Amino acid sequence: MLCFIKKNSQAIKVFITIAFLLLPMLNVAQEIVDLKQFNRVAEQVKELKKTDLALSLKQLTIYENRLNALTIEQNLLYFKLLTEIYLDKNKYSIAKKTADQGLSIARRLASPSIIISELLYLKGFALESLGDISQATKEYKKGLEVAESLHNKIQVASGLINLGAIAYLTDDLKRSLVLLNDAYKIARQTDDEELKGTVNTELGIVYSHLLQDEQSMDYYQQSYLHFKKAGMLLAAHNSLNNIANTHIYNKDYQQAIAVFETIIAESNKDTPSDNMFTVYSGLSWAHLTKPESNPDIAYQYLLMAKQHLQFTEKLDFHLQFYFDEANVLYDLDRFDEVLVSIARIEKILTNQQDMPLIKKKNYTSIINLKAAVFYKKGLFQQAYETKSRVIFLTNKLYENEDNRSITQVRLRLEAEKADRESELLNNQQVRHEDNFQQANLENKEQRFYLIISALVTLAFAWVLVKLIQNQRQLKIASSIDILTGAVNRRSLMIKSQEAFKFAQVRQLPLSILMIDVDRFKNINDRLGHNAGDKVLAQVSYLGANMIRKSDVFGRFGGEEFMVCLPKTTIISALEISERIRMSIDEYTWQFSKVDNLNISVSIGVATLDHDNDLSSLIKRADEQLYQAKASGRNKVCG
Repeated sequence: MLCFIKKNSQAIKVFITIAFLLLPMLNVAQEIVDLKQFNRVAEQVKELKKTDLALSLKQLTIYENRLNALTIEQNLLYFKLLTEIYLDKNKYSIAKKTADQGLSIARRLASPSIIISELLYLKGFALESLGDISQATKEYKKGLEVAESLHNKIQVASGLINLGAIAYLTDDLKRSLVLLNDAYKIARQTDDEELKGTVNTELGIVYSHLLQDEQSMDYYQQSYLHFKKAGMLLAAHNSLNNIANTHIYNKDYQQAIAVFETIIAESNKDTPSDNMFTVYSGLSWAHLTKPESNPDIAYQYLLMAKQHLQFTEKLDFHLQFYFDEANVLYDLDRFDEVLVSIARIEKILTNQQDMPLIKKKNYTSIINLKAAVFYKKGLFQQAYETKSRVIFLTNKLYENEDNRSITQVRLRLEAEKADRESELLNNQQVRHEDNFQQANLENKEQRFYLIISALVTLAFAWVLVKLIQNQRQLKIASSIDILTGAVNRRSLMIKSQEAFKFAQVRQLPLSILMIDVDRFKNINDRLGHNAGDKVLAQVSYLGANMIRKSDVFGRFGGEEFMVCLPKTTIISALEISERIRMSIDEYTWQFSKVDNLNISVSIGVATLDHDNDLSSLIKRADEQLYQAKASGRNKVCG
């Protein structure tokens, strides 16, 4: 018996020894299986998160407690995918924390990986969504540096897109267009539909800031097609949301409502709260601002938006909600509640020192609404004080308008584009000259023919230059009144129409002045038409010198002039009119003493109120001009 136990004891020892030797091999085999399985799951999650975020998160977090079995690269991929899912679910704080975990693991890498760049971009987007623009910019720049060091074109383009978005958020539209156009060129060289969709979206946003709605819509539609092709339903819905908002700006309310309803029909329980908030908020605004405004339906949609607001961390969405709420409640005559909404807006903006231009404009419009509420409630002193504050904010808003004028941005970009094209032509000319010299050295017998060709080319170039110069002169001449040097009626109306549309969309003040030379027929009869022409030219010169660069002064017809004053209240417009009237009245005319003839003008002023079109605003200014004439001339009425 003892012998049997000893024999079995030795066998057991051998078995245990073999087991200990085999166990690490089994662990290695299991680890290899895990690594391969993770790679398959990661690929599945990449596709799944385009349409089903909840399931993709469930699939990925199976590995939450098995990360030690994965390689460093797989750990980074895990945290990248997890961060993307959290961002798509609009959980920005958790996304930032998850990206930081991934970046902490990345420090263990022996050399840089492109996933580091992606994690930095994701962290930057989380910070941007949480309102930390400054820190987001730093993360985007760090991510771009990594992408450039690894020569990864797609990630370089992504970095340019991120920084381009930051640029328009901080009112640097010129830089934004440059960065996004560079990204667009790279995207076109790839097969990455997501990248193409993203850059088209951002370009659409920039062109909407530039009030180029047609171009903006084209980019949004392209982004939608790219995202649909990539199978990215949520991103495609964002593009549709941008398209719907553009329809609202263009007053195509029914089209906007139809697009919003399409998004709702295609959405599901997994659609993030941010997406649904923007849809219901957009529907509310469309029903409020359409011609047959329905504040009751607008308020119902606003309540639907509010249900999703509690799940979003975006501060700008909270601001947008209270802004919409204040406007809807005002139309429902619920004035006390309007003041509560405005107070919430002011509280949120208290700590925001350096607001972008668009946010400053919205803030000014909400203070204007506050003044209107005080007026409706019969609190006239408070209404007056608040309205004075609106005037101060408006003047402050546009004191540096020339430096950041949208028109100026566009003109500078066009000039730079022309410079680049000129440089390209110059380079081509240099290459042609090099080729010419080379050909001359290789075959002297062809020199004569080459010289003839060069002369013909130069002659053609000279003709082309003259044609371009003539076209430019013709374009200038077609917009200028030859007699007075002011813009002619056609150009005047085009520019004024643009200003009118801008003022309507942005809810900004706009004033029109109608100026008429008093007793002009008498001047022509007594002094002759040559003297009358000189009077018109001098009146034009004096009037144009009294206005800003952003204003439009032009000849409306005969002895009548018109001035379009963007962002100008009735008070400021009356002051400008009086300065124009006095400058003409006090001017020393050569013939006034000899012929005992005084030159003066009458001016009518009107400011945008409930005018549906520019014609009605001009008509009201014309009526004020008639009043100025009827009350004795050489007067301003408004």
